[in-house]
Amino acid sequence: MVKRITAAMVAAAMSATALAAATPAFADVPDASSSPSPEVSQTPEASSYRADSRILSVDVTPGTVVVRRHGSVRVTATVRTKDVKDVKIEVLEPRGGGHGGGHGGGHGHWSARKDDNPADRHGPKWDTKTESWDFDWSHKTGAWTVHVEALGYDGQVRVADRTFYVKRDDWRRPPAPRGPKATRISGFDATPEPVRKGRKLNLQGKLEVAQCYSDWYYDWDEYDSRWGRGDCYESRGYWHNWHWLGTQDVGIYFLPAGSRKWRYVETVETDGSGRFFTQVRAFQSGTWGVRFDGNGRLKGSEASDYVKVVGGWHRH
Repeated sequence: MVKRITAAMVAAAMSATALAAATPAFADVPDASSSPSPEVSQTPEASSYRADSRILSVDVTPGTVVVRRHGSVRVTATVRTKDVKDVKIEVLEPRGGGHGGGHGGGHGHWSARKDDNPADRHGPKWDTKTESWDFDWSHKTGAWTVHVEALGYDGQVRVADRTFYVKRDDWRRPPAPRGPKATRISGFDATPEPVRKGRKLNLQGKLEVAQCYSDWYYDWDEYDSRWGRGDCYESRGYWHNWHWLGTQDVGIYFLPAGSRKWRYVETVETDGSGRFFTQVRAFQSGTWGVRFDGNGRLKGSEASDYVKVVGGWHRH
């Protein structure tokens, strides 16, 4: 009997020892409120850019086109875009008709450039594209439109329009003159005034021709008299300016005070700038005159200056 009780106590003690080994003490149990949160394993992914397809601006220069009967004027459209695959630019004539304008119309299918989406490059994509057209007298007048279509990476098409105007210069050239062109002698001067008797006088001036008169012009590429018809594009009327007239003969004359008869003195020639100069001796008061006789293409002209002669001429 004693052996059985002893065996039962030993068994109970061994069970308690096993239980103590399997269950930790209370103080060793972690506090859920104070324990750190377990780390979550994160797999980093590339941060991609979201394409924002837009037409930023459409600029057209010039805004007003003035065409003339001869020649042409070029119009240029500049389109700035952001994040687009392709751009089409065309010009539309007034009332919706299409017209390529003779140069770079921009019509046709999308060229579908094979650029990757900007998201694959982690950034936006800016582009600038230009088209030009030549306008002349044959084009319609009125409000023209530059029409822009931009294909975005989302498959949508953005549209923008810009208007410019075409006008004609309807100024009609006046009829060509039937007679010779006008001339003048400008700045004629006889110096000094007064002058002592027997002293020298300086006679100088400039011979000029009408540069644009009744739509004729004087060609000054050479220092001689060359003529032709052409547009007086620097002026919108019958008149523009005077221009020098070189290598022409100018006669020098003298009219004594109280006389009615001119006396011929000499002939001088204008230089390449149309100027002339000579010296003469003055012995009595009177009027000194210069005269250009003209010819079949040039009208004559003249100028004069009165000089008073005083005292005498004393040789030292």
